Amino acid sequence: MVELRNAEAHELEALKNFLTTHGANQWNYLPEDGIDEQFQRLYKGTDHCIVAMGDGRPVGIAVYSQPGDIPTLFEPYVAENPAAYVAEVTVHAEWGGQGIGSALLNHIAATSKAGGANELILERHEQNLASAGMMRKAGFVEIDCFLDLERRETGSRKTTVLSRNLNT
Repeated sequence: MVELRNAEAHELEALKNFLTTHGANQWNYLPEDGIDEQFQRLYKGTDHCIVAMGDGRPVGIAVYSQPGDIPTLFEPYVAENPAAYVAEVTVHAEWGGQGIGSALLNHIAATSKAGGANELILERHEQNLASAGMMRKAGFVEIDCFLDLERRETGSRKTTVLSRNLNT
C-alpha cells in the first residue's frame, strides 16, 4: 500500500538524493544546477513536492509549481491560465508499473485545481515510453514535440510537451 503526502522541509535533502539516484537515466534531463535550483524553490515554498511512501520509505516523488508559474520554455503551450507545471515525477524502479506515477500526477491535478489551476503542463523525452504510459494513464495529451539539442543527449533528442485540462 502506498500513501501520498506532502514533503516536509526536513526531508528535502533526502528527497533530492532520491531524485538524483532514481531519476537519472538516459531520458531525463537532470543537470546538477537545475536540481539545486528546483530544491531551492521547494525550500522557499515556491514549488511543492508530493511523496509516495511505501514500506515506510519514499518510493516516488513529484515536484510541481504554483498555478501561473510556468517556465518560459513552456509558456507558449499554456492554453488555459493559470496553469501549473509538473517539473519531476520519479518512481523507484522496484516500485515501477504499480500506478504510483499516475497517482502522483492525479494528486497534483486535484491539488492544483483546488488552488485555481485550469491546466497542467509537463514534458518528457519523446522516446521515454515508461513516462509516456504514466502520463497517458493520468489523462495527459501530447500537444507538441520539438528538437531539443540543449537538453536531450540521446535518441531522437526531442522533447514532447503534454497537457491535462483540469476543467473536464
